[in-house]
Amino acid sequence: MPSEKHVAVCNFPFSSHPRTLAKLVCKFAAIGPNVRFSFLSTAKSNDSVFPPPSRAASLPSNLRVYDVGDGLPTGHDKVADDPRVEAELFLRAAPVNFLAGVDTAVRDAGSKVSLLLTDGVASLVACEVADKLHVPWVALWAAAPYALSMHVHADLILQLRQNAADEEKTLDMIPGLSMMHIADLPEELVKAPDTSMIYRTFREVGNVLQHAAAVALISYSEFDPEPLTADLKSKFSILLHLGCLTPGPPASDKTGCLTWLDSQGPQTVVYISFGSGSFTNLTPDEITALAEALESTRTPFLWSINDKLKTRCLPGGFEERTSAHGRIVPWAPQREVLSHPACGAFVMHCGYNSMLESVAGGVPMICRPVAVDQMMNARVVEEVWAIGIGVERQVITKSGMVKALEVVLRSEEGKEMRKKVGEFRQRLLVAAGPEGRAEADFKSLVEFISTF
Repeated sequence: MPSEKHVAVCNFPFSSHPRTLAKLVCKFAAIGPNVRFSFLSTAKSNDSVFPPPSRAASLPSNLRVYDVGDGLPTGHDKVADDPRVEAELFLRAAPVNFLAGVDTAVRDAGSKVSLLLTDGVASLVACEVADKLHVPWVALWAAAPYALSMHVHADLILQLRQNAADEEKTLDMIPGLSMMHIADLPEELVKAPDTSMIYRTFREVGNVLQHAAAVALISYSEFDPEPLTADLKSKFSILLHLGCLTPGPPASDKTGCLTWLDSQGPQTVVYISFGSGSFTNLTPDEITALAEALESTRTPFLWSINDKLKTRCLPGGFEERTSAHGRIVPWAPQREVLSHPACGAFVMHCGYNSMLESVAGGVPMICRPVAVDQMMNARVVEEVWAIGIGVERQVITKSGMVKALEVVLRSEEGKEMRKKVGEFRQRLLVAAGPEGRAEADFKSLVEFISTF
């Protein structure tokens, strides 16, 4: 790659998106040492993904991190308690803030930006920024391919939603989405007000993405229905599948999770995590119900939950009463936990990255989808792949969770799920290997970027 290349990266600083994009950019930087990468995100997100004490030592020399404004009004810190408001304000201010960040990066690098790399969710912003910089842009889609199709066909879906009274009507008219129901659609697409920037993003991102020089999916083509892939290919100039970007050096066991798992029996522990973002928090009543189900069944568990929710929502004395068979931590090395022989089930929100990590570990899932594309993902897990179950009426109750734990951990149905997820794991290993599509598509994307 020529030395004058300079790629600016526009991040969407919410949920698991920053870490996914950061891993991709670090991989690019390692392969293309003569390309300058400028990673633009909010200070809060950057400090989480690239902790300042170790940032300089851990990053490739050709990758620099820049803080941009978060769009929050001065003196209104409480707004961060509502992630949708925070995302709304960020998106509204993002074009100006990203352009300011690019100006700083250009001054530091001494070279103009030749390409924009962006999170697909921020494509409306990226398209505007790229137009002003007169450069092409590439979008990284970190959510499920099903969700991308939903955005591409947003107008058709909205028309169907307005004309259909039955929430269980399927999306048969959209290639690859025949298994999805109207009820699986996120409220941000079908119910948000017209004045909302989030609503505009959900409505328009599918059309805007068609102006990108390329769209790269964090998914394996081998896992997607052929009609879905063919339809998406027809909509974009270039469509690539990069696989799941979680493989890498083992995470540190700073909370002692793996050591504790070593003392547990094979496939006996239920791992519980609802992601790192506030978009995926359970209600306090559901957290309490989940805790009561674990205690009453004496199911061994490892629960990753932040201290704020732990203090506010767990029943008094719960941690002490369950200390003989359970462990609560503020963070867990999820990939390693799911690959541990003791892990028998994963209670989760059905984020796409977590879903693939569970498959990679050969662990069946208990799904409580919370937002965005997670209802679609849960449908795939339960009805298409048959490697997990959903909680009753998508709300965690004590009785419903007791039943789910019994099914997945201790029933013949659970054994069949475990067998099937093992088969999917083998498929994933092949797809992620040197002969899989992901490896070839990643090399194609590196070569593609080098042409600008």
